[in-house]
Amino acid sequence: MKKFTTRSRVFKKSPAEFGMHGDSASSWVYLGRLAEAGPLTDVRFDTAMAHVIGLFGKRGSGKSYTLGTLLEGLCTQECSTTIGKNMRSQAIILFDTLGIFQWVDIALNENSQKETIQQQFAVRRGWNIKSESLDVAIWIPQGNTPETLLAGHKNFTIRCSEFSAEDWGYLLQLNIYQDRMGQLLNDAFIKVTLEGWHDDNNIYKPSSSYSLSELIKCIDSDKEITKTYATETRRALRQQLCTYERNPVFSDQGTSLQELLRPGQMSVIVMNKMSDELRLIVVAAFLRRLIASRIRASETEKHLKIIDDLPSEEQTKLNADLDQSVPPTWVAIDEAQNILPSERATTASEVIVKYVREGRNYGLSFVVATQQPTSIDSRILAQVDTLIAHKLTVQSDIDYVKRNMKSNMPDEVKYANSVLSFDEILRGLDIGQALVSNTETDRAFLLDIRPRISVHGGF
Repeated sequence: MKKFTTRSRVFKKSPAEFGMHGDSASSWVYLGRLAEAGPLTDVRFDTAMAHVIGLFGKRGSGKSYTLGTLLEGLCTQECSTTIGKNMRSQAIILFDTLGIFQWVDIALNENSQKETIQQQFAVRRGWNIKSESLDVAIWIPQGNTPETLLAGHKNFTIRCSEFSAEDWGYLLQLNIYQDRMGQLLNDAFIKVTLEGWHDDNNIYKPSSSYSLSELIKCIDSDKEITKTYATETRRALRQQLCTYERNPVFSDQGTSLQELLRPGQMSVIVMNKMSDELRLIVVAAFLRRLIASRIRASETEKHLKIIDDLPSEEQTKLNADLDQSVPPTWVAIDEAQNILPSERATTASEVIVKYVREGRNYGLSFVVATQQPTSIDSRILAQVDTLIAHKLTVQSDIDYVKRNMKSNMPDEVKYANSVLSFDEILRGLDIGQALVSNTETDRAFLLDIRPRISVHGGF
């Protein structure tokens, strides 16, 4: 890979660390080596602090590979390894929109009979890393299970009541305020969850833990709804909702946060067979639960640290509540332009904006990986503190990265005796090289990303 000549040295020691407020990181991921002329410098990224990371790069630049490199270091089974120092106190969840991370639980092995595995292992030569054990759970949507479910892979389901009326409207492509079917959907939702409803024989109390069958029954039988809406409108909406009711991924219970989020473990949610609309509201529903859980946990932690003379019974209860809460969590989305587009503002996207704006206060980190940074909601990318840019060729994307750098560029960057402009740097990066910028670093720097120790499915 290229070695760039830069003016003004960025790191004075090896291994170098970045991303933390203090002098050293208590936990870190080995991200790569400095791709700048000078002493060989290993580079570690702080993971003790909560971060929002923007990971950009054109198709084939190594963007998704780098996402895997980062997340590997967060989910090692041992605390101290050749790829990171991990206290196993944080959970990791990756929303895999293309299905390329469903083999991340398979370790690379030089003795494998598979040529692909041999080729991926060979990239590690010259790097002082070992095969480390990872703590990974792969989650496949119920109903989309491959004919043979790989050992260790699990099925997940979604609780219908996690979705708001706006979520269902987005999923069914209905405006709940302007479309007649959308208005029907909203009215039925309000009756089932807030007001209650009745048919000829019974009165039904409202419940926030509703099921799709209850929503459909209300549309069919509620006295006010049957008088207000035409039979054709009710029948059309009913048919659409029945389609989702038959989908095995929807259930009355759903997979719990506690199952998905275990300290030190990475859960990969395989979503490549879901529609973009379903992906978005599934991510939003998950983040709603996660934010609420972490807010409660944060308040409990502070209560225990601040309040003097708490009765022992209350202390015991609060500590028990804390033990049952979900841990600080890293949320990552690969190819996020598929589900976080800037042109479609929805209640689901508002949840994600809230997450990136407020999540760091509650120990929540976010990694957004995309080949089209200009297509992501700008309110999300405005919260990025660490920018990792692989090769980009579209001018609007290059301009976006240039405007949003988190630290100064080197005084000068040269390659083959030519001084490079910012555009030339991003256009000229080799596969697996990145320009890295962080709010706590004096200047941006060029990095060769560390090889993976697990199988990469993006080939």
